[in-house]
Amino acid sequence: MSKKIDERIPREVGKGALPDHPAIKTPWEKLISYHDAAHFCSRYGATVAASMMQVYRILVPDYEKRCEAICKNAYARLYPLFSGPYGPVIGIDKHNAHPFCRGNFTGSLNGDSGDDRYLMCGRVTDFGTYRVEKELDVCDWDIVGSELCRATTQSLQGVADGYAVHMKEGPRVEFHMVEARGCGDRHCRIVAESREKFPMPEHKQWECFGPIATSDQIKDTAEEYTVKESMIFREETNYKFCNGTCMEEDPNTALAGCASATGTDYLIPVLEELIKDGTLDEKFVDHVIRCVFEAAGKTAFGDFYTKDAVRSWLGAPADVNDGRLMGAYLETVMQCLTVPYEIEAFNKEEVIYLVDRAKLQRRMPRLVTAYLALWGGEVRTLAGAQWFLWEEPGDAGDDKVRIVIKKKIDKYC
Repeated sequence: MSKKIDERIPREVGKGALPDHPAIKTPWEKLISYHDAAHFCSRYGATVAASMMQVYRILVPDYEKRCEAICKNAYARLYPLFSGPYGPVIGIDKHNAHPFCRGNFTGSLNGDSGDDRYLMCGRVTDFGTYRVEKELDVCDWDIVGSELCRATTQSLQGVADGYAVHMKEGPRVEFHMVEARGCGDRHCRIVAESREKFPMPEHKQWECFGPIATSDQIKDTAEEYTVKESMIFREETNYKFCNGTCMEEDPNTALAGCASATGTDYLIPVLEELIKDGTLDEKFVDHVIRCVFEAAGKTAFGDFYTKDAVRSWLGAPADVNDGRLMGAYLETVMQCLTVPYEIEAFNKEEVIYLVDRAKLQRRMPRLVTAYLALWGGEVRTLAGAQWFLWEEPGDAGDDKVRIVIKKKIDKYC
């Protein structure tokens, strides 16, 4: 093949003639705004996590065992980080937790800012030493599964308990997600209570959906007063996040936040742990990942109208009906995920990319396995069944993923 790259108008053409706008660009000059890119990135991560959850459910069929493992893993990953020497920098200092605060309740500040950064908008309705309540109106992770809802509660518990190591001694609050959009509730609602002040029977770690002692104190927001955007995208808040301790973040945190935090962050680490302790077989785990994600990819564009929607979104010319469609879609995904890539070929015969492996896998090599299977499935319905996508060794070294999109015949596909 020629390794030809179809002509593209360079980014700098026209610079200064019109105002610059933060956006990503498709190969055909279609601009996708920063706001839309952040929202795409957030939901895309959730759909990938939803498929990975099905992998986890196949490998660990028992609900309680799944929840026990993922909750234990989530707490164990976050507590050392926030209790360690770097904890105050990313926690207490960053969120302006006052020195006179006691106990672990200030750890909820991390959850609040993270929600806004990940476009999970809502409000804090209670914040004190003995009780904290946070209500979400939007959560893109609501399609992943209730196991993840439980795990995020335990990650917050780990953050809060880590905070407490550096704070003055005081009451410890226990976090429960008493409402979850992923379970059909209108809101996600986290309530943290001090068991010293509000006694309740002991429970297993994964049983963090309640009941709670202070359900009579829940403050429910009527639907007409709910919000659809985080503070960083709302005019009434001057497009800034600001919490009760005057910690601020601007919209520039959104894309990096959504790209760095996906539900797979909870799922792949627990799979690795179960492989390490011998509960799961590594080869079978990879086999299930490939099967589930390939099917998810084919399903994504299996309905013909979805192909028209993607073409419109990318601004694809009417005469482009080949591997370049998948390539353009991948470039959009890479830009939204803030993953650097190089174009080796982009023409009607073949499309080849060199992708930064470290940025793509984010310290989770099995995420690359999942992506390749997902995209390999997508190309079969987006470009056509003659087209395939695979990783091919090249001269770029192990730090690059060389992705090839090309027609071929495979009698074992």
